[in-house]
Amino acid sequence: AFNRYMARLRELLARQARFSGDVSHQLRTPLTILKTQLALALNSPRPEIWRESLQGMRVTLDDTILLTERLLQLSRIKGQHGDENALQRVDLAERLREACLTRYQQARSKRIDLGYEGDEHCDVMGDALLLAELCANLLDNAIKYTPPGGVVTARLRHGRLEIEDSGPGIAQSERQLAMMPFCRLEGNGGQSGVGLGLALVKDITDWHGTHAELLSSPLLGGLLVRIPFTCLPEIKRTA
Repeated sequence: AFNRYMARLRELLARQARFSGDVSHQLRTPLTILKTQLALALNSPRPEIWRESLQGMRVTLDDTILLTERLLQLSRIKGQHGDENALQRVDLAERLREACLTRYQQARSKRIDLGYEGDEHCDVMGDALLLAELCANLLDNAIKYTPPGGVVTARLRHGRLEIEDSGPGIAQSERQLAMMPFCRLEGNGGQSGVGLGLALVKDITDWHGTHAELLSSPLLGGLLVRIPFTCLPEIKRTA
């Protein structure tokens, strides 16, 4: 038992060291860009250069804030690993519909047809916040990479959660890489980001004892993300 404990401890420390190294590398880049943009503004007497530099700094700061938020989410998930006290009965269908509703305007701004299909209720054992974050990340990725006028469909039937879109998809040779933190794929349509969306999905599904499968959508031509859950027996619900 002691040897197993020490092995798990060594694995945890090694994983944290790798993660810290990745974080250090990723934060160094935007901070260097900020320093360059600031130096450009300070060394120029032209107001238009100041304005351009400040606008660039705002974009860089937004990206850095997003990166920091995603890193905190990853840290929270890893910190909860194996914490059975966080498990509770969660209506996954409700979480998925809520994620769709809160992203309606975001999809509408790109003229994307965002919809939900499937069960009215599907209770699973899990962490409510993490499952909400899972649905949010899947939809955010789909909306981000789907071109204007496209389609994003969220689906949940008999515990099988699917997010399907008409975006560029992910080549089969890159699908395993896409689940790694800080991954930037070649065919992402020129979209910026911190490369943590699908890494968060992987950590959340790992935490819940399931997995995310990346497939080609047979209906929409883009990416199909499929995650199996086990539905609990139905309970009587109050109105």
